[in-house]
Amino acid sequence: MAGKITRSKKREIFVILEGGLVHEITNLPPNINVTVVDYDTEGVENERLQISPVDGELCVINRW
Repeated sequence: MAGKITRSKKREIFVILEGGLVHEITNLPPNINVTVVDYDTEGVENERLQISPVDGELCVINRW
């Protein structure tokens, strides 16, 4: 259809970590969200701990 504007649904990429660090994620297209799920929770403050959207395990989540 001519003149019809379509909007893309936001997509999400999950990055699963254990024992590593993500320092930065750059050049993301506007319709992409990145969720970093880190299972290395040793020494992390309790208020930072969350339930993983991937498997329900305890983790730390950061979003870009």
